[in-house]
Amino acid sequence: MDFIRKNKFTIIAICCFLLLVVVLVQVKNIFFPNMGKAIYGKRLEGIESAKVTDDKLSTVKENLGAQDSISKVSILINGKIINVMLTVGDDLGLDQAKALSDVVYQEFSPDVQKFYDFQVFIQKKNGASNFPIIGYKHHNKENFSWTRDRTESAE
Repeated sequence: MDFIRKNKFTIIAICCFLLLVVVLVQVKNIFFPNMGKAIYGKRLEGIESAKVTDDKLSTVKENLGAQDSISKVSILINGKIINVMLTVGDDLGLDQAKALSDVVYQEFSPDVQKFYDFQVFIQKKNGASNFPIIGYKHHNKENFSWTRDRTESAE
């Protein structure tokens, strides 16, 4: 009992601190109830069946980079979207650039094509006024949909 009498303020401070920690945890749980849960929810269920490996991405980059019209390729996967960024030569036309999306799409297996959405960003080295263009293909759709075509006079 002597110890408690000598250190009663310290003991009270420790008890108050522990009580404050418990209250703060409860307040955090009230304001942020989904903390620690997956940000995509259940939308990524089944992603293991259509996994895209780093080796596959490297192969796709090499195959696309080997084409004369493409000078730079980068691929990024976010959730169920495969983003492909292409830098093309200045001599490539708009329709030819859009045709590259089918080349990108065909590089992936049918399982990946059925599961992932594809987004293709195409830009030119020196930046033309009708570029960059963006094509998007939902996994249930047949074709890519593109940003509205820009004309040379739209500068």
